[in-house]
Amino acid sequence: MGKEAIVKKPVSYCYTPYFDGAGRTEFIEVWQVLEDEVLGVLYPWQYVPAAQASSRIETLNFLALTQFEEDADKYPDTAFIYKISSRLLAEGNVHRLAGLLKDNLILCFDIFQLEAFGERNSRLGLNFLKKRGAHIMIEGIERAPMDVIAKYEPEYFLLDYRYYNQSNFSLLSIFSHIAAQKGIKLVLGNAVSKNNIDAFEKDGVKIIGGSAYAKPKKKLETLLAKAE
Repeated sequence: MGKEAIVKKPVSYCYTPYFDGAGRTEFIEVWQVLEDEVLGVLYPWQYVPAAQASSRIETLNFLALTQFEEDADKYPDTAFIYKISSRLLAEGNVHRLAGLLKDNLILCFDIFQLEAFGERNSRLGLNFLKKRGAHIMIEGIERAPMDVIAKYEPEYFLLDYRYYNQSNFSLLSIFSHIAAQKGIKLVLGNAVSKNNIDAFEKDGVKIIGGSAYAKPKKKLETLLAKAE
Protein backbone atom coordinates (compact mmCIF):
# COMPACT_ATOMS: atom_id res chain seq x y z
CA MET A 1 0.00 0.00 0.00
CA GLY A 2 1.52 3.34 -1.08
CA LYS A 3 1.71 6.52 0.95
CA GLU A 4 -1.09 8.10 -1.06
CA ALA A 5 -3.44 5.24 -0.14
CA ILE A 6 -2.63 5.62 3.57
CA VAL A 7 -3.76 9.26 3.76
CA LYS A 8 -6.51 9.20 1.17
CA LYS A 9 -9.51 8.51 3.43
CA PRO A 10 -9.22 11.61 5.70
CA VAL A 11 -8.57 14.02 2.82
CA SER A 12 -11.30 16.05 1.16
CA TYR A 13 -11.28 19.04 -1.18
CA CYS A 14 -12.97 22.38 -1.59
CA TYR A 15 -12.98 24.57 -4.67
CA THR A 16 -12.70 28.35 -4.97
CA PRO A 17 -13.42 30.15 -8.27
CA TYR A 18 -11.54 33.11 -9.76
CA PHE A 19 -13.36 35.39 -12.20
CA ASP A 20 -12.34 37.64 -15.07
CA GLY A 21 -13.66 41.18 -15.54
CA ALA A 22 -16.76 39.91 -17.32
CA GLY A 23 -17.67 37.59 -14.45
CA ARG A 24 -16.61 34.40 -16.22
CA THR A 25 -14.84 31.65 -14.27
CA GLU A 26 -11.14 31.81 -15.16
CA PHE A 27 -9.62 29.34 -12.68
CA ILE A 28 -10.66 27.00 -9.90
CA GLU A 29 -8.31 26.90 -6.92
CA VAL A 30 -8.28 23.52 -5.20
CA TRP A 31 -7.88 23.38 -1.42
CA GLN A 32 -6.94 20.14 0.27
CA VAL A 33 -8.58 19.62 3.68
CA LEU A 34 -7.47 17.02 6.24
CA GLU A 35 -10.09 15.55 8.54
CA ASP A 36 -8.12 14.03 11.40
CA GLU A 37 -9.90 11.85 13.98
CA VAL A 38 -7.99 13.49 16.85
CA LEU A 39 -7.21 17.02 15.63
CA GLY A 40 -10.42 17.61 13.70
CA VAL A 41 -10.55 19.53 10.42
CA LEU A 42 -7.20 21.00 9.34
CA TYR A 43 -6.92 23.51 6.50
CA PRO A 44 -3.73 24.03 4.46
CA TRP A 45 -2.53 27.05 6.44
CA GLN A 46 -2.66 24.84 9.56
CA TYR A 47 -1.04 21.60 8.42
CA VAL A 48 1.29 22.71 5.60
CA PRO A 49 3.99 24.26 7.88
CA ALA A 50 4.29 20.99 9.80
CA ALA A 51 4.09 18.79 6.71
CA GLN A 52 6.72 20.92 4.97
CA ALA A 53 9.29 19.76 7.53
CA SER A 54 8.64 16.08 6.76
CA SER A 55 8.04 13.84 3.77
CA ARG A 56 4.32 14.37 4.33
CA ILE A 57 4.16 17.40 2.05
CA GLU A 58 5.23 15.38 -1.00
CA THR A 59 2.60 12.77 -0.18
CA LEU A 60 -0.13 15.38 0.22
CA ASN A 61 0.85 17.26 -2.94
CA PHE A 62 0.95 14.19 -5.15
CA LEU A 63 -2.33 13.00 -3.66
CA ALA A 64 -3.91 16.34 -4.59
CA LEU A 65 -2.52 16.05 -8.12
CA THR A 66 -4.13 12.63 -8.41
CA GLN A 67 -7.41 14.41 -7.68
CA PHE A 68 -6.51 16.93 -10.40
CA GLU A 69 -6.14 14.13 -12.92
CA GLU A 70 -9.74 13.11 -12.22
CA ASP A 71 -11.09 16.66 -12.34
CA ALA A 72 -9.10 17.60 -15.45
CA ASP A 73 -10.36 14.59 -17.38
CA LYS A 74 -13.95 15.43 -16.42
CA TYR A 75 -13.62 19.20 -17.03
CA PRO A 76 -10.89 19.68 -19.67
CA ASP A 77 -11.94 23.29 -20.36
CA THR A 78 -11.52 24.35 -16.72
CA ALA A 79 -8.15 25.53 -15.37
CA PHE A 80 -7.16 24.43 -11.86
CA ILE A 81 -4.72 26.05 -9.42
CA TYR A 82 -2.82 23.79 -7.00
CA LYS A 83 -0.44 25.16 -4.37
CA ILE A 84 2.70 23.07 -4.53
CA SER A 85 5.67 22.76 -2.17
CA SER A 86 9.09 23.79 -3.47
CA ARG A 87 10.22 20.32 -2.38
CA LEU A 88 8.54 18.96 -5.49
CA LEU A 89 11.22 20.75 -7.51
CA ALA A 90 13.86 18.35 -6.17
CA GLU A 91 15.38 15.84 -8.59
CA GLY A 92 13.10 12.83 -8.77
CA ASN A 93 10.04 14.72 -7.57
CA VAL A 94 10.23 17.22 -10.42
CA HIS A 95 10.31 14.43 -13.02
CA ARG A 96 7.26 12.85 -11.45
CA LEU A 97 5.57 16.26 -11.35
CA ALA A 98 6.39 16.87 -15.03
CA GLY A 99 4.62 13.63 -15.88
CA LEU A 100 1.38 15.01 -14.40
CA LEU A 101 1.35 18.29 -16.33
CA LYS A 102 -1.68 19.21 -18.39
CA ASP A 103 -2.59 22.43 -20.14
CA ASN A 104 -5.28 23.24 -17.56
CA LEU A 105 -3.01 22.79 -14.51
CA ILE A 106 -1.47 25.85 -12.81
CA LEU A 107 1.24 25.14 -10.23
CA CYS A 108 1.42 27.80 -7.51
CA PHE A 109 4.61 28.18 -5.44
CA ASP A 110 5.28 30.41 -2.43
CA ILE A 111 8.26 32.68 -3.08
CA PHE A 112 9.72 32.11 0.40
CA GLN A 113 9.58 28.36 -0.02
CA LEU A 114 11.44 28.78 -3.30
CA GLU A 115 14.13 30.83 -1.56
CA ALA A 116 14.36 28.33 1.30
CA PHE A 117 14.83 25.51 -1.22
CA GLY A 118 17.64 27.52 -2.83
CA GLU A 119 17.56 29.96 -5.72
CA ARG A 120 19.59 27.75 -8.05
CA ASN A 121 17.59 24.60 -7.28
CA SER A 122 14.27 26.43 -7.55
CA ARG A 123 15.09 28.09 -10.84
CA LEU A 124 16.39 24.85 -12.33
CA GLY A 125 13.22 23.04 -11.28
CA LEU A 126 10.91 25.77 -12.52
CA ASN A 127 12.72 26.04 -15.85
CA PHE A 128 12.55 22.25 -16.24
CA LEU A 129 8.78 22.40 -15.78
CA LYS A 130 8.30 25.48 -17.97
CA LYS A 131 10.16 23.82 -20.86
CA ARG A 132 7.62 21.02 -20.61
CA GLY A 133 4.67 23.40 -20.82
CA ALA A 134 3.95 24.05 -17.13
CA HIS A 135 1.93 27.09 -16.12
CA ILE A 136 3.64 28.62 -13.07
CA MET A 137 2.14 30.99 -10.50
CA ILE A 138 4.06 32.56 -7.59
CA GLU A 139 2.45 33.92 -4.42
CA GLY A 140 3.78 35.78 -1.37
CA ILE A 141 5.59 38.55 -3.25
CA GLU A 142 4.17 41.20 -0.89
CA ARG A 143 6.53 39.87 1.79
CA ALA A 144 9.61 39.52 -0.42
CA PRO A 145 12.44 41.97 -1.25
CA MET A 146 12.39 43.30 -4.81
CA ASP A 147 15.68 41.60 -5.72
CA VAL A 148 14.12 38.24 -4.77
CA ILE A 149 10.99 38.89 -6.83
CA ALA A 150 13.12 39.80 -9.84
CA LYS A 151 14.75 36.34 -9.87
CA TYR A 152 11.59 34.58 -10.97
CA GLU A 153 9.55 34.87 -14.14
CA PRO A 154 6.32 32.92 -13.70
CA GLU A 155 3.24 33.22 -15.86
CA TYR A 156 1.23 34.66 -12.95
CA PHE A 157 1.75 36.59 -9.71
CA LEU A 158 -0.93 35.79 -7.11
CA LEU A 159 -1.52 38.86 -4.94
CA ASP A 160 -3.20 38.73 -1.52
CA TYR A 161 -6.01 41.26 -1.12
CA ARG A 162 -5.73 41.12 2.69
CA TYR A 163 -2.22 42.59 2.62
CA TYR A 164 -3.13 45.93 1.06
CA ASN A 165 -4.08 49.01 3.07
CA GLN A 166 -3.62 52.77 2.77
CA SER A 167 0.00 52.65 3.93
CA ASN A 168 1.26 50.04 1.46
CA PHE A 169 -1.14 50.22 -1.49
CA SER A 170 1.61 51.85 -3.56
CA LEU A 171 3.24 48.39 -3.76
CA LEU A 172 0.57 47.42 -6.24
CA SER A 173 1.90 49.90 -8.81
CA ILE A 174 5.41 48.49 -8.38
CA PHE A 175 4.22 44.92 -8.90
CA SER A 176 2.17 46.05 -11.88
CA HIS A 177 5.28 47.63 -13.43
CA ILE A 178 7.37 44.48 -12.86
CA ALA A 179 4.60 42.31 -14.29
CA ALA A 180 4.25 44.49 -17.39
CA GLN A 181 8.02 44.38 -18.01
CA LYS A 182 8.19 40.60 -17.69
CA GLY A 183 4.86 39.72 -19.32
CA ILE A 184 3.43 38.33 -16.07
CA LYS A 185 -0.33 38.32 -15.41
CA LEU A 186 -1.60 39.63 -12.07
CA VAL A 187 -4.20 37.62 -10.16
CA LEU A 188 -5.84 38.73 -6.90
CA GLY A 189 -6.82 36.18 -4.26
CA ASN A 190 -8.50 36.32 -0.84
CA ALA A 191 -10.73 39.26 -1.80
CA VAL A 192 -12.86 39.42 1.34
CA SER A 193 -14.40 42.74 0.26
CA LYS A 194 -15.02 44.58 -3.01
CA ASN A 195 -13.50 47.77 -1.61
CA ASN A 196 -10.63 49.14 -3.74
CA ILE A 197 -11.23 46.57 -6.48
CA ASP A 198 -11.31 49.41 -9.03
CA ALA A 199 -7.77 50.35 -7.95
CA PHE A 200 -6.56 46.77 -8.43
CA GLU A 201 -8.14 46.58 -11.87
CA LYS A 202 -6.63 49.95 -12.83
CA ASP A 203 -3.19 48.54 -12.03
CA GLY A 204 -3.63 45.51 -14.26
CA VAL A 205 -5.33 42.90 -12.09
CA LYS A 206 -7.66 41.07 -14.46
CA ILE A 207 -8.59 37.96 -12.45
CA ILE A 208 -10.04 38.02 -8.92
CA GLY A 209 -11.12 35.40 -6.40
CA GLY A 210 -12.24 35.39 -2.79
CA SER A 211 -15.24 35.18 -0.50
CA ALA A 212 -16.51 38.59 -1.67
CA TYR A 213 -17.16 36.99 -5.06
CA ALA A 214 -17.98 33.37 -4.26
CA LYS A 215 -17.76 31.01 -1.32
CA PRO A 216 -15.72 27.79 -1.68
CA LYS A 217 -17.71 24.71 -2.58
CA LYS A 218 -17.04 21.14 -1.53
CA LYS A 219 -18.51 19.82 -4.77
CA LEU A 220 -16.88 20.94 -8.00
CA GLU A 221 -19.99 20.02 -9.96
CA THR A 222 -22.06 22.48 -7.88
CA LEU A 223 -19.62 25.32 -8.40
CA LEU A 224 -19.32 24.83 -12.15
CA ALA A 225 -23.07 24.44 -12.56
CA LYS A 226 -23.56 27.88 -10.99
CA ALA A 227 -20.91 29.34 -13.29
CA GLU A 228 -22.77 28.28 -16.42
